[in-house]
Amino acid sequence: MEEEEEEEEGKVMSDFLPNEVVIEILARLPVKTVARCRRVCKKWCSVISGNSFITTHINRSLSTSRDNSKSSSLRLFQSIKTKSISEVITRHYEHISMCSDDESFGNNNNFIKVKSCPLFCGCGISNYSNIVGFCKGVVCRAFDRHFYANSYVLWNPSIDRALGLPQPNIARGIPYYEVKNSHGFGYDPSSNDFKLVRLVYLERHYIDSQPLVEIYTLNSGCWRAIDSPPQSYIVKKNRLSTFVNGASHWLAHTPLDAAAGTTFRNVILAFDMGKEVFHEIEVPSCFVRESHLNMTVGVRDGLLCLVPHNYKRGEKQYISVWIMNHYGIGESWSKLFDIDISQRLQTVVAFRKNGEVLITDKDGELLSYEPNTQQVTHLGFHRRSSSDSERWETYYGESAFFMEAYSESLVLLNIPNAVSERKEEKVDQHLQNC
Repeated sequence: MEEEEEEEEGKVMSDFLPNEVVIEILARLPVKTVARCRRVCKKWCSVISGNSFITTHINRSLSTSRDNSKSSSLRLFQSIKTKSISEVITRHYEHISMCSDDESFGNNNNFIKVKSCPLFCGCGISNYSNIVGFCKGVVCRAFDRHFYANSYVLWNPSIDRALGLPQPNIARGIPYYEVKNSHGFGYDPSSNDFKLVRLVYLERHYIDSQPLVEIYTLNSGCWRAIDSPPQSYIVKKNRLSTFVNGASHWLAHTPLDAAAGTTFRNVILAFDMGKEVFHEIEVPSCFVRESHLNMTVGVRDGLLCLVPHNYKRGEKQYISVWIMNHYGIGESWSKLFDIDISQRLQTVVAFRKNGEVLITDKDGELLSYEPNTQQVTHLGFHRRSSSDSERWETYYGESAFFMEAYSESLVLLNIPNAVSERKEEKVDQHLQNC
């Protein structure tokens, strides 16, 4: 009898709750709180680390964000700081933070600095990486290793966990300047799997060949070759893909080849993450043959969008925003608005939750543009430098700037090989050797 009483006294409150009730409570908590709850007891640790709970938690978070129009969405912000070492050498350092996309957006005090990626290992000249894509709280990053193969890392900044991927198989050992890579990163709900697809063009065949393609899946932990697109498409090197409707999308064009009977056409090349096949999506008919346009593919309110930049001489210069109202149907494209770039506006970066557009100007400043009133709001992100001796400059340009909506999640929490502590000694030693 006394032993039973002691056992009852040793129990915690959660022991008296049904398992489904515990899961329901934990699924409503913020990511960082849930991660700490693993320390409460073995039962909770087992529940929280399970694939089923991780999926349930992020689906609930995304659903709550969609249903609550007043909730503020997070933005993942990457900027690059440069330092001139000499007349010919400039070092680059990245700064990554998060902020809420609400009325306080633009107030630098509202930014939450994010720890460096645990597996980050840039060299002394370029201490940053390209962001390949992001989905469900996971950011895929590519670290150029110059004469060596690219290194890829899956990183969840909300729980500070990172997973280094094995070296790709295609073009391994070929110098970086002979290879052009394009990437797509996304999630396949049918297999509950994250996937990274890599399109590889060899420099000498870039303008007339189909890419070689391979794919990495988180569940398998390895790369494998898959079929190339059904015909030749040219995707610009390092062009950021857009993941929407279960597929990655790139702006591409067909090669002009009189002998082969092919003509130049702008298209959107899509890769279905579930079926692992490529397909083509039409661009608006007025842009099919326009080779002078610098177009980007994006997402606005969950719909595929296209942002053509018209810089043709002798014509009014503007940026237009188009959306595809019915996915995959070319006739459903419609233009939302034009942005007059005579105001020195230059590059559309992202679309805000309140309908405004994040855009940079020609001086590298980040602005918020209201399409209906055409009003421009300065957000306080200025190109700036300190003393002449330091010659530091923070800039927000197209090639060194990333800002997109971000959803926190527990993904990678239960991956055995993922790490959560940066190996400072190895990084420092690497920087000394660069």
